[in-house]
Amino acid sequence: MRDFPLDAHELENFYPAPTKPPPERPWIRANFATTPNGVVKIDGASKGVSGPPDREVFAFLRNHCDAVLVGASTARKENYSVPKNLGTAGKAPLLIIVTNSMDLDDRAQFLDKGSPPLIVTTEQSLSKHLSRIDSFSDKATVITFGRESVDFRELLSYLRSQGIGLLLCEGGPQIFSQLLTQGLVDELCLTISPRIGPGEPSGIVNIGNRPQIEMSLASFFEVDGYLFCRYLAG
Repeated sequence: MRDFPLDAHELENFYPAPTKPPPERPWIRANFATTPNGVVKIDGASKGVSGPPDREVFAFLRNHCDAVLVGASTARKENYSVPKNLGTAGKAPLLIIVTNSMDLDDRAQFLDKGSPPLIVTTEQSLSKHLSRIDSFSDKATVITFGRESVDFRELLSYLRSQGIGLLLCEGGPQIFSQLLTQGLVDELCLTISPRIGPGEPSGIVNIGNRPQIEMSLASFFEVDGYLFCRYLAG
């Protein structure tokens, strides 16, 4: 058991920077919180599952990455804003929003002239929603990968070419499921909350009928009842 607040040096030991990121794409570290019964949101948001120790780890992981990847639905429901704290390269991590529908509000907090996020969509969606994109063209950079669905391999190759070495995936489950089943996740940081959540469990991922995916437990620690586990792929 460790005391709160957590020691920065200990966190660096538990969540080390990758020593050998893949040459063709960034190292992908996913971060999720869940209750023991598989509920990931309470009252519609993940903050109901979280707590002070988890929020501290959340901030640490954000401050030790080059970019944050999240789906548009999660960004809307969690009221995302662009990261402000400095990351690994001495600048704030790039926020990357993935959307197949371009269902974005031009008043969203994450649309920021000072720190424009990268909006990733499809060729089909771009052609359908040009007028909507024009409404926030000065607040974000829009780029396409794939015709009808986002091609994550192409996206990740592009990000690597732009100097992104460590990419933090914060959800939601649909994005994480796609990355995981394509063998693109290197690390999973999972917080297990000390409460049983109401409602139906949804879990952090759904791989359907695909073969099981093996992961190994690299480290774990406990703070105020919150269990922090770090898994590596393979």
